[in-house]
Amino acid sequence: MSSRFDSLETGEPFRHCCACDRSLTDAGMHIVNKSFVGDECVFEMAMCVDCREEMNEQLSEKSRVAMFDFMHDHAEMDTRERELGTESETDAYLANCITCGADAGSLKNFSLGGMFAGDDLIKGPFPMLMCGACEEKLGETISDETRDVWDRFIGEHFPGPPSEVRLPTHKPVLI
Repeated sequence: MSSRFDSLETGEPFRHCCACDRSLTDAGMHIVNKSFVGDECVFEMAMCVDCREEMNEQLSEKSRVAMFDFMHDHAEMDTRERELGTESETDAYLANCITCGADAGSLKNFSLGGMFAGDDLIKGPFPMLMCGACEEKLGETISDETRDVWDRFIGEHFPGPPSEVRLPTHKPVLI
């Protein structure tokens, strides 16, 4: 596993799904998302693929189509996979924003997404990095219904006073 996707809380790979608390080892595949402001990780989560699919089913059809279209229109996935293959170093996948190509070293805000089988990072479309500006553009395409689903998920699984916790509400993390 790439240490860039380890939990900051434990310094180790994530062990449980944030939604159902299932062991990620038992779950088979899972995703890890992390959001950064500067060098500081302000949000991180791991979710098994079953919970990811369940969440995706709750998103509005309009938002699912809009997010697919955004990625299709802005990310050169085929070219990226052809150039990087599955053997490139993790840092090569995360060197630039997946949609605009901005250099990761110059970004003030960004999110990382990775897909795992156990502790093994699966390379192909993931891992990916998306800059804050592209996340905002993507966020403009989603419906209020989808924003409500995401905000409800955050509230249920990451409780705490908003003044003490900076969570990405109204922001489509790379799920």
